[in-house]
Amino acid sequence: MRPLLRPTRLAALLLGLGFLAQAQAETLPAVVDKVLLQQPSVRSAQALLRAAEAQITQARSDFLPSVGLSYRNADSRDETQGRPLDRNIRRSDASLRWNLFNGGADTARLQAGSLNRDAADADLDNVLEQVSYEITENYTDIVRLRHTVGSLAATLERQERVEANVAKRVEAGRISPAELDLMRVRLIQNRTILGQLRAQLGTAEYRYRLLTGQAPEQLETPAIRPADGDTDIDALVERIHERNPRLRAALQRAAARQAEIGVARGSFFPAVDLSYSKRLDNTTIPVPVSDTDRSGQVQVSFDIPLGGKNLGRHTEAVERHQAAQADADDLMLKVSKDITDLQRQYNEARQIAPLLEQRVASAQRVSTAYELHFEAGRRSLNDLSITQDDLFNAQRALIENRAQQTTLQAQLLGLAGELRSALRTRYRAAPIAPELLGTTYVSPALAAAPVPTVDAAPAPQVELVTPPASPADVGEPALRARLEAWLVAWSARDYDAYRAFYVADFKPGKGRSTAQWEAERRQRLADAKSPSLRIEGLRLKARGAGRYSTLFMQHYSAGNYRDTVRKQLDWLKVDGQWKIAGETVLAAPAKAD
Repeated sequence: MRPLLRPTRLAALLLGLGFLAQAQAETLPAVVDKVLLQQPSVRSAQALLRAAEAQITQARSDFLPSVGLSYRNADSRDETQGRPLDRNIRRSDASLRWNLFNGGADTARLQAGSLNRDAADADLDNVLEQVSYEITENYTDIVRLRHTVGSLAATLERQERVEANVAKRVEAGRISPAELDLMRVRLIQNRTILGQLRAQLGTAEYRYRLLTGQAPEQLETPAIRPADGDTDIDALVERIHERNPRLRAALQRAAARQAEIGVARGSFFPAVDLSYSKRLDNTTIPVPVSDTDRSGQVQVSFDIPLGGKNLGRHTEAVERHQAAQADADDLMLKVSKDITDLQRQYNEARQIAPLLEQRVASAQRVSTAYELHFEAGRRSLNDLSITQDDLFNAQRALIENRAQQTTLQAQLLGLAGELRSALRTRYRAAPIAPELLGTTYVSPALAAAPVPTVDAAPAPQVELVTPPASPADVGEPALRARLEAWLVAWSARDYDAYRAFYVADFKPGKGRSTAQWEAERRQRLADAKSPSLRIEGLRLKARGAGRYSTLFMQHYSAGNYRDTVRKQLDWLKVDGQWKIAGETVLAAPAKAD
């Protein structure tokens, strides 16, 4: 049964789209800067800010007097002493009206307008931060899914390789056909997961097109460097309470509602208006008996409001202020809760990250070791399949952890109104090593070899120094490979791989049992800090059919501990595989035979 799309080709396609040409990859800050102001929500917030500024202009105009000009041109028919008379009147007047006092309503209205403008400005900041986070989340999600798809494609490639090996064994009659069915079940399960991931990736890429107006061709793994105040929860809460745009807008609106109470209170006071009117021109044809040609008048008026309308307006303003203040208090509680939850999740994600890299490295060693064991007939196909799936799950957990750190940090920075500035000053690319993603093939011959990680301590070093090969050496290349793999398993502190190099009933000597030796070695491997091994002067001696001894000088270091000893390993061939049957530390370096 052949897959519809070979994972090998799929992995190459994904590498071509997302993992290659990193120098030309579009960075997250560049994407945010390019498309931020194009978003409809940002344009809407900008329009509301301009509307709030226009309201301030309206409020300021109430402090200025109003000027009136009137012109009258009328034709009329009058009757004087019983005789009709056609009359034409042309009259022009000017007036000036100025409010001298209205209980401070104009001042309160101007203050409310200024506070509403500040709230609209905070709303714009909040929208900009939200859109920046939305772009960050979508960008990170695409990178996460591409990495996950690539890792799963690599897992499928390894499983197809095993499937081909199993098919050959079934054809040769060495194993049951049920083993091939088991392998195919695993492949179908992972291909189903691959299809689901590809569907999610397609949705994320379509969302990216909607946000940016372009296809996400080449993206890099984003990260934001933590600042000193990001780890102190108390300082972070205080900073976000001061700078959170949404909370700032709510507090400004509550203050504006309080200013509107002053507007309502002004209606309880009498309004004092000063008015001046002047007749500029008056022409009446024919001339009446009596009329006003020129006049000037100054008037001061007091308007005293009555009824319950103003009382109701004041009550409404008070209640609206209380509601706005309650909304601001509720938002502060919600923001505080969100900060605490996000900060704890972010700290946990950062702390677990190194362990997840170790998990991937360990899972890779176990998977490749089990592949060797399966070849040697020491592990079942089910064991091998489980380790391969465990490796993908470890890689997936690492990928999701990297994405989670970025999105959680972006949320916290967005709450503080600092995401845009952080993208400009603290952004960095943080690619995941191909070895950790599984997109770089690791030969089973180095089953226990440590995998290099990003931003982690260097992997243990193993150096094998040998003199020119002798005729005895040339006859046993497999033994040399086994010795090298034993050194690597030891330096990698992989007890299971290390124990597999010894015969089942290994006798450590000095009166110790096999169980005591196993417990001692397990503990020492676990406690070793960055172990490093180097051997030199390797010599091989044939001891008979299926038996060899290796002698060498061993240099070992772990943490502050150092030692150099001469060691002899006695090898025995068991079921076609070289095993250590004896291990002796010699008192002094032996002379050459």
